[in-house]
Amino acid sequence: MCSFLAILDTGRWSETGSLARGGGEHTSTLLPDGRVITLGGNGGQDRMEIYNSTTRTWIGGPSMMNYRSCHTATLLPDGRLFVAGGGYNGVYFNTAEIYNPVNNKWTAVSNMTFARYGHAAVYLPAPMNKILVMGGYGDPKISWFLQSCELYDFVSNKWTITTSMINRRVYFSAAYLLSMNMVVVLGGGDNSAEMFDVLTLQWTQSLNTVSNYRSDYTATLLPNEQFLITGSGGQFNTANYLFDPRTTLFKVAANTTQGRITPTATLLPSGLVLLSGGMLGNGSMYRSAEIYDYRLNTWRSVADMNIARFRHTSVVFTNCSSSSPTTVLVIAGQKDWSSTLFASCELFSINA
Repeated sequence: MCSFLAILDTGRWSETGSLARGGGEHTSTLLPDGRVITLGGNGGQDRMEIYNSTTRTWIGGPSMMNYRSCHTATLLPDGRLFVAGGGYNGVYFNTAEIYNPVNNKWTAVSNMTFARYGHAAVYLPAPMNKILVMGGYGDPKISWFLQSCELYDFVSNKWTITTSMINRRVYFSAAYLLSMNMVVVLGGGDNSAEMFDVLTLQWTQSLNTVSNYRSDYTATLLPNEQFLITGSGGQFNTANYLFDPRTTLFKVAANTTQGRITPTATLLPSGLVLLSGGMLGNGSMYRSAEIYDYRLNTWRSVADMNIARFRHTSVVFTNCSSSSPTTVLVIAGQKDWSSTLFASCELFSINA
C-alpha cells in the first residue's frame, strides 16, 4: 500500500487503444507483468485481447475454448488465469480452463458440477490451494439462482461440492480475507452478507442487512478490511454502506453524488476508490466519475469520462511514486440496454 498523501486532483481522461471488438459483461485482469487480459463478453465471444500499457495498444491472444460472458477470471499466485462458467446464446457452461501467459496457451480442466452464470469465484491460498466457486444462475430455463458452492483441487483436477451459502445469489461480490481466513460475499439479489470459514467450511450470516437489496452494484475491499458497497440494480439510489466482517455489521456510508447501476469501482494504491460510469434510473448512461475517501467518509467529483458507459471493466496500474500519477484503464462496455457495445477504452490519470 502506498503511503503518500493524496492530492486533491480532479484527474484527466485520455483515449487509448480500442479493442478489436466491443464488449460488456467481460472480464479484465491485470497480470503480474503489467499486461491486461480481457476475455469474452456479451454477443458471444471467446476472444482474448491483451493490452500493453507501454504502447497503449491491444493485440489478440489465443481464444478460449468456449464463448463466455458473465464468467469468472481468477488470477492465481503463479500468474496463470483460471476461467470458469459463463454463457452464450441462452446456454450456461460448467466448463473451466486455465490460461498460462508464459506459453500463451489455454488448458482445459475438469468440468464443474453445475453450470454457472453470474457466479463468483475466489482463490484460497495454501494450504488449501483451491478455487471456491459460488452461486450464479444454473439453468437458463429457470429464473432462480443457486446457493450451491464447489471447490476445485489443482492436484486431483477434481471439483467437490462444499457447504451451500445460506442465501441464493447472482451477480454478487466475493473476496478472500487472509487475516481472517474467510471468504466474504455481498449482495446478489440479497441484502445480507455471508462469511465462509475456510477451516470449518461453514457459512455464517451478517447480524444486520442493508435497507435495499443489491445487485449490479460494486463492493470494494478497503485497506481497513471493510467493504464499500455502492450502486444498485433495483433502486438507482445514492445510498451506500460499509460492511465490517469482524463485527459482521453494515453501517451507512456517505451518499454518492449520483445513483448508479453497474459502474466500476477501482481501489487506487492510495486507498481511495474511483467510481466511474454506470446507468441512471431513466436508462441513460453516465460519463461522470467520483472518488471516495474512506478515512474521511466523503465523496468528491472528478473529471468526466470521454464516453458514457456501463457494464465496462477497469484495472489500476500500481504506482507508489508520489511524483507520478496513478493510472486507471477503463475498458469497453455498453451504451444502453439494447447491447450496443463499445470497443473504446480510456485512461484516467490522477495524483491520488
